[in-house]
Amino acid sequence: MTSETGASHASISPVVDPHGLRISGELDRDTAPVLARALAWAVRSGTADIHLDLGEVTFIDVGAVRLITRTATELPAPRRLILDPIPPMMGRLLHLLGWRLGPGKNLYVPVNGEGPPSLDLYGGQPIVPSDPAP
Repeated sequence: MTSETGASHASISPVVDPHGLRISGELDRDTAPVLARALAWAVRSGTADIHLDLGEVTFIDVGAVRLITRTATELPAPRRLILDPIPPMMGRLLHLLGWRLGPGKNLYVPVNGEGPPSLDLYGGQPIVPSDPAP
């Protein structure tokens, strides 16, 4: 799965073990349709956790982060969306949007300040979700 439109380019490849996707390039509004189709495929094609390898992503916008986080919230329990590795710019966006990366590198959003301790995306320091961002 590859998308090239204008200056944007993203390559998304299915991965069997662990189940998920390897993504590289730029994730923005031009490449959002291919990202949405790939995430939908990952959800439909398995029953295990979904692993996203984002190590070669060079740019990601808020819309792409929202597609990924929406996929995480819509997974039926006990499935999780696991990000490994995660580009620094995505870590900053997740942090600004109130998302946290759990100890297993799975995404969750604290509800009313409740939830398990998590890793702060900036420094990997344990924080309580209701603590103010550093």
